[in-house]
Order: sequence, then C-alpha cells, then structure tokens
Amino acid sequence: MIKVFALLPKKADLSTEQFHRHWREVHAPLALRIKTLKRYVQSHRIPQPVPGFSASPYEGVAEVWFDSVETAMGLRTNPDYLDGAYKDEPNFIDTSGLTFLLTRENVVVPGPSFAQDTPAIKGLFLVKRKPGMSVAEFQEYWRTIHAPLVPRTPHLLRYVQCHVLPETYDSDPPPAYDGIAELWWPDLAKFQESWASPELQVEQLTDARNFVDGKASAALLAEEVRVIWP
Repeated sequence: MIKVFALLPKKADLSTEQFHRHWREVHAPLALRIKTLKRYVQSHRIPQPVPGFSASPYEGVAEVWFDSVETAMGLRTNPDYLDGAYKDEPNFIDTSGLTFLLTRENVVVPGPSFAQDTPAIKGLFLVKRKPGMSVAEFQEYWRTIHAPLVPRTPHLLRYVQCHVLPETYDSDPPPAYDGIAELWWPDLAKFQESWASPELQVEQLTDARNFVDGKASAALLAEEVRVIWP
C-alpha cells in the first residue's frame, strides 16, 4: 500500500482557526466522494514546538492511502477529486507551497489499535538526509540502525517510518524531504516527559546526526482527525 502525504501551508488571509475549521468541516466531507482512498487522516498542527527542531512551515499534513502508485497518481485525473476536493483547496491552502510525498510505511512499533476517535498526540518529523548520503544509504540506516533504538522511548504508543519512494527522485522538482517519522503519545504531558528522557535525548537524537540533516529537517505536533478509517 502507498501512503501519500500532502504538506499544507495556510492561506495567508485566513486565521489559524479558520484554516482548521474549513479543513475539518468543509473539506473533509469532500474526500468521502473519492472511492480510491483506503484511508484519509488529517493531522492538525497544535501550537506546541518540538524542542531542537525547526518549526514546520505547514499548518497541517494530509495523509492518504492507496492500493498502488498507479492509483495514487491517477488522483490527478479522477473526477471524484477534481470536482470536489481539488476545487476547494485554494479556499484554505496556499497552493503555491503545497508539497506532496509518495511513501511506503515501515511500521516499527505497531502499538495498540486506534479507533476512529482514539485521542493521541502525534509528532511528525520531516526528515532530510545528511549531505553526501545516498537515498539507499539513508533508508538502510534509518531502517536497520536507528529504528531499533526507538521502541525504548518512554510512553510511546506507535512509531512508523515513511520512506519516500526511490522512483520519485527522478521527478522535477525532487522530493522536498526523504521521509517522515510519525510517533504517537497518549497526550501532551506524556510527550513532554518522553522528549526529556535520556532514551530520546541521548540515544536517538545523537544517532540522528549520523544520517539526518538537522538544519534542513522540521517537525510539528498534531492532533489527528481520522476521516476515512478502517
């Protein structure tokens, strides 16, 4: 299964509250018309920084699952999308900065099953690989060396690596990021305790310097709205 991320900058003349309300109440129902979507999740940014990371320039992140790359790419000509959600995007998104990533998931910590309304705080880490490192080297290190460190994180519910598809690097422009790490915690207090832990601050963030370009990466915390969910 393919997972597509849409990184959404807010339209300049809207308030933060207007952006999130429109996305949740007006735009979300339009996605229900698109029959090729297997899942659709909105990650709504919350006003809480991730210490040590640059703030993401995006107000939200949309995540959409498809059966295949062909189905995902077919969205561009799908009338269910073009006649609904696509037309609505300029009403709340700065479409000049809209960014897409096609990825495949590597589920490291499956965690508990989430119902459609299960509360959680989610961290999204938009990761750029270290200069001089190939895509293959980056993905191999992330998957085999870094991933085993993460399950020891206190209070962590779930951890998923989303690797950008290698074949998309031939596109113009190339992908803005090399992957997105997604981590879930029960609530904001548990995130803050977790983030201060030696397992995260010493082990994981130290190791991240071996394969991540910290200056070119960014992060945000979000709450999920699971629009299309199993």
